Amino acid sequence: MDRVIEKKRKFNLKYGIIAAVSLCVVYLFYVGVSDAAISTYKVKKEQVIISTVKQGVFEDVVPVRGEIEPASTVFLDTVAGGVVEEIYVDNGTMIEKGQPILKLQNSDLYLNVSRNNTSITEQLNNLSNIANNLETKKLVTEKEIIDIKYRIKTLKLDKKRYQVLADDALVSDHQYQAILDELQYREELLVNLIAKQELEETIRGKRIVQIEDQIQKLETNLAISTKSLSNLLIKAPVTGHLTSFSVEIGESKNKGERLGQIDEMGASKIVAQIDEFYINRVRVGQTASFKLNGEDYESIIESVYPEVTNGMFEVDLTIVGGAPEGVRRGQTIQLALSLGQKSESLLLTNGGFLKTTGGSWAFVLDESGEHAIKRDIKLGRRNTSVVEVLEGLKAGDRVVTSNYASMQDVERVAILR
Repeated sequence: MDRVIEKKRKFNLKYGIIAAVSLCVVYLFYVGVSDAAISTYKVKKEQVIISTVKQGVFEDVVPVRGEIEPASTVFLDTVAGGVVEEIYVDNGTMIEKGQPILKLQNSDLYLNVSRNNTSITEQLNNLSNIANNLETKKLVTEKEIIDIKYRIKTLKLDKKRYQVLADDALVSDHQYQAILDELQYREELLVNLIAKQELEETIRGKRIVQIEDQIQKLETNLAISTKSLSNLLIKAPVTGHLTSFSVEIGESKNKGERLGQIDEMGASKIVAQIDEFYINRVRVGQTASFKLNGEDYESIIESVYPEVTNGMFEVDLTIVGGAPEGVRRGQTIQLALSLGQKSESLLLTNGGFLKTTGGSWAFVLDESGEHAIKRDIKLGRRNTSVVEVLEGLKAGDRVVTSNYASMQDVERVAILR
């Protein structure tokens, strides 16, 4: 039986090449479309900073700039106004406590003090006279009681004698009764005088307290009035450095007007400005070291002011052992503020990218080094050179750490050679 033999088709090389090329074109088109969907920013390699994540020791130290200021400043104000009559010291000099600084002249004040003192003196004299009258009245009442008691004593003796004589009918009943009546009268009068004395003593005691209180107030007013004249001579309340002192002979100064200030010496503090990023980590008691004239010094934070101005907050530090010799008000000090202990951590170079991302993401290079992909990360503590890596990166990862101002809205950065 005959069988039909099929003729085998030969492979057509031409069509194979066309199919292969078509597949490559489709693949490249797919890759191109996918790649185009990712927003990319192109930048030359030399225009960015690339840092490698490394394991190392993190030093929790922050550099801060401070200024030397006196620990306390005393302001000089005029207590009583007047015309500058004499000036005893110059601005910028060292003065001792109690040292005269200037003298004012005020004629009206002299007249007012004189009139006031005269009035107060008259009131004091009147109160003194009232107190004397109360004492005199007390003595008069005491004398009356003494006289009555003496008369009662005499009448009691007469009563005994007259009673014997009356029994013997040597005196009349009328005479004897007169003695008895007068004795009763004097005894009742004594009771009245004693009650009067007690009442007067109560009134006198209250009045004397009032008078003494009034005298004390008047004497205080007199002292204040007299002292107001001494206020025309301005003296240094503390020892220190006189600054902001600018007055001229003949110049008129009003009451309460600022004359200058005295910076107490021997006690200085450092006022430092710190970035608000660290506001939750700065506490009273933390230390900051600094170097001055080749010597190392240490200071301690005494006060933290949480108000933020222009991205900075302020702290006061006291210098351990006192201020170094030669320091002056307003002198700038560069300090290293310690916020914690050294620790082993994963570290990344501190760079401009933090201003844009806040440490929440970064561009991380792929294995080829030609692209940097946006990746979420988590950073911790930072100092001037490095920042602590908590999540999202591992040792050896390469990160673009320069500023992201022009690439913050893209997902990928193409690094051009």
